[in-house]
Amino acid sequence: MATPREQLADLLRQARLAAGFSSHQALARRLNVSRPVITRAENPREAVPSHAVIRDWAQATGADLAQLIGYENRARSPRSWFAKWADDFEQRATMIRWFEPLLVPGLAETENYARAALSWKPFAADAEATLRDRLARQSVLDRAGFHVLILGSVLHREVGDASVMSEQIQHLLDVGERPSVSIQIVPDAPDIAGALGGAFAIATEGTSDVAAYSGSAVSGTVHTEPDLITRAVKLFGGLQADALPWKQTRDFLQEAGKRWQG
Repeated sequence: MATPREQLADLLRQARLAAGFSSHQALARRLNVSRPVITRAENPREAVPSHAVIRDWAQATGADLAQLIGYENRARSPRSWFAKWADDFEQRATMIRWFEPLLVPGLAETENYARAALSWKPFAADAEATLRDRLARQSVLDRAGFHVLILGSVLHREVGDASVMSEQIQHLLDVGERPSVSIQIVPDAPDIAGALGGAFAIATEGTSDVAAYSGSAVSGTVHTEPDLITRAVKLFGGLQADALPWKQTRDFLQEAGKRWQG
């Protein structure tokens, strides 16, 4: 599924070619901008072009301005940032590293846990659609490596009810046995307080780390800048150094599961 930014880039390119501007330079001269402005506008990996550029583009090419503005607005929205991560970087990643200090990561949630987490009243209207998207994303685990770090307190935070928590913990135990999956618990300790700014993830394609995602309940951001990706990798490495190995993580999960069953 193409993201709003990819759709916008494609529409801009189609409009340019349909209007007879066979090169980026030709349209740049018409809009009185530099050629890189046109090149970046048609590149979905670049930032969304300014509204003025999109307006002038539509005027010069005869493109539907309302349609372009619609994709522009969607491409700038917080949801589209996550769509860029989920539909692009996550889908072509060969390895995903994820740290979660508040909830079980979506790629490892059960349907009942995810539904309970998404059904909070302010978001309830979109809960089922978001749930379908979240569960569909889990197919990535069939082809990509998944290394997840979960703060220990996540397993003591009730989502849904005790039966939902018990089922979720058993699911983590099952998923953790997959050869391509690594689940580790990060103990709640004063030493890691500086790393608890929020959830984040890193997508690796082949041998290259291509993007980092950081999110909150308000919005999320995809980072492709090398220095920010490097920072995310360093942060993940520091947390992983303090995390429990799988054998101890498995014991931790089993004990948490017993408490919820009790």
